[in-house]
Amino acid sequence: MKKIYVFMIILFIVISTSTSTNIFADSEPQDKQVSPWENVPPELAQIKNLGGGITQVGNIIVDENKKEVRVPGHLNMLEGPIEFIACTKGGMKSYESVLEMDTNAICFNLSMILLGLDPKKGKASAFHFDPSPPQGDSVEISIQWNTDKKTKTITAQELVHNITTGKTLQADRWSYTGSIFLEDGRYLAEDAGVLIGFVHEPASIIESHFSGKFPSYGTYVVNKDLLLEVGTEIQMVIRPVEIDEEKKHEGGNNLPELTGQVEKQNEKANLGTD
Repeated sequence: MKKIYVFMIILFIVISTSTSTNIFADSEPQDKQVSPWENVPPELAQIKNLGGGITQVGNIIVDENKKEVRVPGHLNMLEGPIEFIACTKGGMKSYESVLEMDTNAICFNLSMILLGLDPKKGKASAFHFDPSPPQGDSVEISIQWNTDKKTKTITAQELVHNITTGKTLQADRWSYTGSIFLEDGRYLAEDAGVLIGFVHEPASIIESHFSGKFPSYGTYVVNKDLLLEVGTEIQMVIRPVEIDEEKKHEGGNNLPELTGQVEKQNEKANLGTD
């Protein structure tokens, strides 16, 4: 079962990158369609089975044995208000994101699904600064980088400094929402170029499970106590807090949204998946 879904992912990548038809769009004229893979470097759109339970999705490594996902990136900014832990490579929201990761939103989301997270459990925030917590499988996020021949590891929360309280981000956990597919078929995370947020942005694939009123814009800035420089290369490590193991072994790595779109595209292209 799992091999079938991995094949479907690969087919999805191939079709998306080799045709001018937007796989997420309906039957609108082609000149109104924009592929989510447009201007995505080829290295971000490849899937490889490395063996031993390890899969490479673009630049992301999914390790089933360690139950973790590793995403490369770098420190994106030190000055100014922030609302996101991580954005996509060249993402639209990079001006408010601590980190810029070497991936696009689709590859990032696929890696979460391969890890065993369930998109069906996800419920994104209804609006920006929504006081209600988003829903979804819980994950923990850590950031690693090398310094003086040592590896420094912190939580994602430690990247964020609250200038009012003088403390780091008070987020008890993170929720995988999977972001949102819009009515016209576009993937919101890809459009906005965001991966992980903490002020309840509907576009985020992962969000903080915070409940309550958010402080005013500009309250959150990058934690400079970490002594990081812009451009410092980092590794983001994402691990599930809990996974429905039975569902995972029965095909929990499925793509409920993406697989259906692949099947529709196959019909148009007369491609079989048997």
